[in-house]
This record gives sequence, structure tokens and C-alpha cells, in this order.
Amino acid sequence: MRLTQEGDAVMATGGKALLDRRRAGVLFMFGSVLFLLLTTASESIYPNFSLQTNAVSDLAAVGTSTTIIEETAILGLGVCWTLGAYYLFRNTGRSKKMGLYVLPGVGFLLAGLSPENVNIVIHSIGAPFAFGFGAVSALMSYRIIRSQFRYFSIALGALSLASTLVIFIGGQLVGPCGSCAGNVPGYTQRLEELGLGLGGWESMIIYPLLIWLIGFGSYLLASSDLREEA
Repeated sequence: MRLTQEGDAVMATGGKALLDRRRAGVLFMFGSVLFLLLTTASESIYPNFSLQTNAVSDLAAVGTSTTIIEETAILGLGVCWTLGAYYLFRNTGRSKKMGLYVLPGVGFLLAGLSPENVNIVIHSIGAPFAFGFGAVSALMSYRIIRSQFRYFSIALGALSLASTLVIFIGGQLVGPCGSCAGNVPGYTQRLEELGLGLGGWESMIIYPLLIWLIGFGSYLLASSDLREEA
């Protein structure tokens, strides 16, 4: 009788863990797809939007024609990422791991709640949190994923992290762009000198993260075991 009760308890715990993983998978996928679709819509509506010189933050600036759409995209991704990380690691005893995976969602929330033309300080804190810790989360998921997607996670995380370093460090190391228009800010000029411009490099941060998050979410929906490698 006692063995039966213990077995039922183990099965119940395993069932809850599986349900939590599926919740996390749905949230990760929904937040990413929502961001992709709404950001694409915003880029098509925003006047004279340039993927080279405009950042996603420009789409969410208060007073623009795309504020509501892009704020929904950023905040939606932040909420889904944060809740997904919570469901993924709750009741697992991995509080530090949960903290790492929650930070990108918190970063997106900070950036969304403080648009660049409202509070640039808080916005500038949120963006590096979202980008940097998002890339690290993708890299660290290698220890969780058991399928071949783990190698794609490394590649996508590395690309996102490298692009983050280009924007926040590399843009400070090169000189101004001699061929850029005079009304282009110096920081943007330096990123243009590195080839892709502010918008292009930011896309090389965000889109690898979104691709990873969709893939990771799909993996969580299909998997039944998340034993972390030693």
C-alpha cells in the first residue's frame, strides 16, 4: 500500500513537471511569434523605416504611429519569456538557473515599460539585459536539450552574443563613418562603418534569439525529459 502511494506521488510529480514544460514551451513560442509578426507590421507602417539605421526601440517610441503595436510586441515577449522561465524551472531546485533564464524577459519588460524617449536610462539598462542574458540562455540550453537542436542553440546564442558585443563595445572602438550623412549620430555612424548599421546589428541579436526560443519551445512541447548534463 505504501509503495503504491509513493508511486502515485512520483507519477503526479512527473505529470506536473511535464505540464510545466509544455506551458513553458507554449509561452516561449507564442511570445516569439507575436514579436515577429507585430514587429514586421510596425516596420511596414513606420514612416521611412530603415533596417540599417532604425532600431526596434524607434518603433516603440511614444508618439509614433507604431507605439501601441511595438509596445505590445516587446511587453508580450517579456511576459512570455519571464513566465516561461518560471514554469520551466519551478519545483526543480534550480533557482540560479531560473534566475538566468528570467533575466532576458525582465530586460524586455524594462525596455518596453520605459521607451527610449521616455526614460533612456532604464531603457538602456533593459536592452543589454535582454540581449546579453538572452544569448547566454541560448548557449546554456545546450546542457538541457538532448536533441541535435542543442548545436543550433550554441550557434544562435554565439551569433547573438557576438552581435551584442559589436553594438555595445565594437561601436565604441571604430572611428566615424566618413561616407555617412552628416545628420546621422556618431554612434550610428560607427555601427554603419562595421557594415550592418544599428538596425542591422540589432536584428542579428534579436532574430537568432527568437529562432532559438521558437525551437526551444517546440523541443519542450515534444520532450519528456530535461535531465541536465553534469
